[in-house]
Amino acid sequence: MTPAAQAGPSRGIALLLAGQAVVTTGLMTLVPIMPLYLRDLAGPDAAHWSSLALAAPGVGALLLAPFAGSWCERWGYRRPLLLSLSAFTASLLLMGLSTHVAGFMAGRLLQGASAVGVLLTICIGRLSTPGMRGRAFGMQESAVAIGALLGPVLGGVLQDWWTVRPMLLAVAGANAVLTLLLAWRLREPVPQAPASADTPRGFAAMLADASLRRWLLAGCLTQAGAFALVNVFALYLQERYPHDAMLGSKTGFLHALGWLAALLASPLWGALNDRGTAVRAFMLAAGGCALALALLPLADALWQIGALRIVQGALFAALAQSMLSYCCARLPTNLHGSATGIARSAMTAGQLVGPLAVMAWLPRTGPAGTLWLIAAMFALAAALVVPDRSSLFATVPDAR
Repeated sequence: MTPAAQAGPSRGIALLLAGQAVVTTGLMTLVPIMPLYLRDLAGPDAAHWSSLALAAPGVGALLLAPFAGSWCERWGYRRPLLLSLSAFTASLLLMGLSTHVAGFMAGRLLQGASAVGVLLTICIGRLSTPGMRGRAFGMQESAVAIGALLGPVLGGVLQDWWTVRPMLLAVAGANAVLTLLLAWRLREPVPQAPASADTPRGFAAMLADASLRRWLLAGCLTQAGAFALVNVFALYLQERYPHDAMLGSKTGFLHALGWLAALLASPLWGALNDRGTAVRAFMLAAGGCALALALLPLADALWQIGALRIVQGALFAALAQSMLSYCCARLPTNLHGSATGIARSAMTAGQLVGPLAVMAWLPRTGPAGTLWLIAAMFALAAALVVPDRSSLFATVPDAR
């Protein structure tokens, strides 16, 4: 490969990573403070609407994301990505301009239907070389962490002192500019040889493998736990510190601590995954998240809560990228787009399940008890990917 040819994918990946950071900033601006923000739109029903608002993007994404990989394999990667980014920009504008909860919910549904996170992941995986794919996914998780670091901090401060609406509109503008840059600079990857007629495709290939079926469920559970956590964490702090006038800022800051840890840890997990250690990385990270969350209701001081969020954030950074690395290593190259879309869809299903589980569980146990339910989700995810004893210390077989 010539230097010019190498520069093309590298430049494309850099733009995609910048897009991921902007997209995640938009996604995470409201997530930690959703119950606080919706008080102005929904009044006393804010907690109920908060769970629905967190789950709403999962509905649209669940319907469309499984097909994103096959669309890219059939019609190219560039066009679906640009359409997705445009839809995401429109969703932010709708959310930022809505003065009623119905319009806000419509924006959340469109946000999920854009399937933007899935398409960014598919394109990053397609442009990266096999030996660098784990690190590319690790850098993507770092880009996610940058957005998730900025979004909660700025959103929390604006919620306390002004309003979050200008930030939503600003992120929409930044995403529109980045979409134009990608339309100008991103080149379509070289087409791959099509799969033979008798090769299983998409869901069939993944569901035929018992190991991949367990991984899909494990990925679903980790995202269910993560989205349940962002839903209940603000309520947990509200219960612990009911008279704190700066609760929005502190909630955003504590979320940001976790994502700062994820930002620093993600490349390290990616390098480990390139060595074929995705199984062990996922087991360690999911089990560690379960322990950190189980200890959270027992924390006596704010600094202890912050320390546990840092540990949980550093470990959480391994989960999505380890799952993607395992799936890509397990399947042939011409199925990587479909595999990535389906794996991301399983995680998206978790984003829907988590807030709904909070709706059902929270009235019975309160925020502290719900944190233990979330810890159990991560523990079960770790148990699902435990291989048989003979293969526990083996590297993942690569089907490339």
